[in-house]
Amino acid sequence: MKDFLSLLDRNKRFFLLTLLVGVVYSAIGVAIPTISGQLITSVVADSANRTILLCIFLLISCCQICFAELNEYVGNTLKIRQKKQMRKNAFHAFSAHDNAKREDISAFVSFVNNDIPSVAEQYFQGTIDIIKCTSIIIFSALSLLYIHWVLALVIVGVSLLIVILPNTMRKKGGAARKIYSGKLAKYNTTLQSILDGLRLVKAYRCQKYAAESVDLADDGIGRSETVLLKHQLIVQGITTSLQVTKTVLILLIGIYLISKNEIDIGSLVAVIQLAEVISAPIEVLAYLRHGRNEVLPILEQYKSMIQIKSESKDIRTECTETFNQLSVDHISYHVDDLTILTDVCAHFMAGRKYLITGESGSGKSTLLRLIAQIGNLQYGGQILYNQHEIRNIAYNAYYEKVCPVFQEPYLFYATLEDNICVGRPISRDVYFDVIKKLNLEYLLNRYHNQELTPELMETLSGGERQRVALARAMVGRPSIYLLDEVTSALDQSNAELVEQLLLDESAMVLHICHKPNPALLNQYDGIYELSNGVLAPTTL
Repeated sequence: MKDFLSLLDRNKRFFLLTLLVGVVYSAIGVAIPTISGQLITSVVADSANRTILLCIFLLISCCQICFAELNEYVGNTLKIRQKKQMRKNAFHAFSAHDNAKREDISAFVSFVNNDIPSVAEQYFQGTIDIIKCTSIIIFSALSLLYIHWVLALVIVGVSLLIVILPNTMRKKGGAARKIYSGKLAKYNTTLQSILDGLRLVKAYRCQKYAAESVDLADDGIGRSETVLLKHQLIVQGITTSLQVTKTVLILLIGIYLISKNEIDIGSLVAVIQLAEVISAPIEVLAYLRHGRNEVLPILEQYKSMIQIKSESKDIRTECTETFNQLSVDHISYHVDDLTILTDVCAHFMAGRKYLITGESGSGKSTLLRLIAQIGNLQYGGQILYNQHEIRNIAYNAYYEKVCPVFQEPYLFYATLEDNICVGRPISRDVYFDVIKKLNLEYLLNRYHNQELTPELMETLSGGERQRVALARAMVGRPSIYLLDEVTSALDQSNAELVEQLLLDESAMVLHICHKPNPALLNQYDGIYELSNGVLAPTTL
């Protein structure tokens, strides 16, 4: 129970409110047929209590209408709130990993869009529905026991069979659901991959390959859905057979008891109505339990995801002192059997400008990513910020001083201003100063307050995107710029303008450039060449 409530997070109280409303609504649903039977008996016997019973019946009927609306409202509101909370928890947990692969991202998007709603519906709301159905059964059983113990025994006994027997499909149904979820994630990954490459599909005339790839993934969904449907049909068949058996037994036993004068007509009417009241929740209860069990594997996946986030507390230390130097101390880096960096050493001082050159594939970008703490950080040696190993420095403290800008600029689907400020409290003076220096006024005027949709993104040149990415870095006033081919998409005049702006910054600049500008080389305090994984000072 404690684990269940912890998964509700901030919705515990609302869950209990929803549960209370549901139980009261269930009790009202049982009270109405019970009182109606007594009302009929009093009318037939011309009892003086018939007026009081009629008033009570009408009052409870009005309460049923009110609680029906309230039950619907709180139930749906709980699902909305729980889905929102689960999406939030899942995002915070997943976004803690900055090296997720494309297929991992697609699978996560599928998990958020498909699996989280299923868990909220079938597990959390399903738990309330199960308790409500159980309440109806218990209240009805007590009422039936008051009327006649034989009828109570028959109805409750068969009802329990309706609940218990379908539960034998629990493990198979859960496994089928997990397979279906995996197939759906595979389809989404394949579909996104093909859609992102539609231009390539057209240019390389591989429409058949693209269609076959998507169709194959779609076939996997179809097969897994068929298996899932088979399990659901078996459950339905068992439930229907037992429901029919219960109806026949109630009718035969009821007729027999009336012939023996052990129950009256009013009691028979109440029994028939209570049997109807029980039949719906009993049938639904089997599906609810089956559906709840189906999503247990998905729930375990969600629990593992948020548990990893909660356990991965940042035990790194703060580093608040003024930046003095950054040192790369005997860094080696390997990917499987491929050696990328070998015993790389260098010292970079605050405020100075450094250029690293080298052929494509020499490891320049890898070195920059390691310093930026992006991706796999399983390197040998040390990268020291003011004599502190960067893997021991809190991320927020480190990125407050260090700002990477990569060759392929990434823009969010947001306004240009939001892409530059990204939620930081940037002063307007600093913001407009950077915009002016990078000659971005025209771009901000053109797309004023417009969200960059995929279509609008296509209208931006590579150079424009790169300057927006540079503005994002410069408005933060970092102590260290880590630049990876940041002028490669710019024309010659803009490239020289941007590089000169960066060289004029008071921060340290570590610039990786495949083709340096000869006119600006004399402004660098140090020039290094990376070749065959080895970094060495050079002159160009």
